[in-house]
Amino acid sequence: MHQRYSLDNSWRRPKKGSVLIAGSPLRIFRLSAAGQAIAHSLELTGEAPSSGQLLIDRLIDAGALHPLPSLDSDALALRDISIVVPLFAQSEIDIARVQNIVAEFSAFPQVVVVDDASPVAFPEMPNTNVTVHRQEVNKGPGAARNAGLTFVSTPYVVFIDSDVQCAPEDVFELAKWWNLPQLAVLAPRVKSLNWFQYGAAIAAYEEVRSPLDMGAFPARVRAGTRVSYVPSALLLCNVSALAAVGNFDESMRTGEDVDLLWRLDAAGYSCRYEPSIEVHHLPRTTIQQLAEQRIGYGESAALLAKKHQGALAPLRVSGWSTGVWASIALGFPIIGGVVAAGTAVALSRKLRFLPDAEKESARLATLGHLHAGKQIASAVTRVWWPIAVLLALVSRRARWALCLAAFVPALSDWWTSRPHLDPIRYTLLRWVDDMSYGFGVWKGVVREGNYDALIPELSSWPGNLQQKPTTQT
Repeated sequence: MHQRYSLDNSWRRPKKGSVLIAGSPLRIFRLSAAGQAIAHSLELTGEAPSSGQLLIDRLIDAGALHPLPSLDSDALALRDISIVVPLFAQSEIDIARVQNIVAEFSAFPQVVVVDDASPVAFPEMPNTNVTVHRQEVNKGPGAARNAGLTFVSTPYVVFIDSDVQCAPEDVFELAKWWNLPQLAVLAPRVKSLNWFQYGAAIAAYEEVRSPLDMGAFPARVRAGTRVSYVPSALLLCNVSALAAVGNFDESMRTGEDVDLLWRLDAAGYSCRYEPSIEVHHLPRTTIQQLAEQRIGYGESAALLAKKHQGALAPLRVSGWSTGVWASIALGFPIIGGVVAAGTAVALSRKLRFLPDAEKESARLATLGHLHAGKQIASAVTRVWWPIAVLLALVSRRARWALCLAAFVPALSDWWTSRPHLDPIRYTLLRWVDDMSYGFGVWKGVVREGNYDALIPELSSWPGNLQQKPTTQT
């Protein structure tokens, strides 16, 4: 039986012809006759002949296609997987939570709890397959996971954070998706626990805007794409692949999971996100907790930008899109409209091989400009807000631009996601979220002396559209 696949939600093949537009970043594939037959088979049945493996591999790597579990393939066996739980316990509640995880996963060959010099020590466990290792000095989650790996003798490991609620069945289901030869990391969707269990506005906000939730669509994980990282809340990993890139960077207190994924990707391994399997994490319960978490994430941006040049740009858009929105912000909407129309014309000349090139180019240009506008607004309110506030103090036009950037995307997202929260509190919490992250970014860049995390990446038109050569299959 052939391997089965699902099409990415970006997949478009105008008039079922020789041009495929799909992936993240968006790419154009020009298909041979054989390639068109493979694309047609994928669209019709989700299957493709083995002769088309070169094209399939390219589509998967581009994020245009996603493998499904093969009905005749063997999933990873229980005997092949160990469990590692890093822990920094501050109360008996934390201890009880991890004891529940240990009890749930007791059938696995090895369960390792790494107590990272917790104020409340984790007790020894009588189970023969449970190892409790206590660090003498708190070194952070990356070092704790590395310490846990030294006790692992199976080829695969699942890292589970102590505030995650999951069951062995979640791991068994996730393991069914392990079907690519160079796969190193597979992650499920991590959702916040239902808000009504806590009755708090913050929990309701995190239910729809958690930084750990990467959304409802599967993805190849890569810097600069729709899913640029997955959190380490729960990760199924190939132990030898981790060792090949040096495991987690113990010098990083935050962002160590992102760094590992990007190093694996650079080394030629595949990292994937599969949202059909869901686990849950505890939401923040106070404004202070939410702000501290986001500041920590922001602080890691400078170090990540230092290690992965260009990967942390707060804004990636076409220079033409920047011109469109800059013209509008400066009070020249007609000029902005002319620039937008000009880019559509220029794009149609580049993409004249497309069916209905003018119509497709207008569509791509419009979507590109709208997406760029949302990204610019996000950068202004998230990373560049200190500069935006200073400009707003001296410029009326800057005040209007800042207000629009702060209100329009927030209210649009509220309308789209419909959280169990009124728009006023949702918008206020989003401001806290964004400003805390931005504060962390500035704190980090000053500490590291590296300002890459503040510098936008502007490209020539089309900035997010890459053409792949004709595929002969």
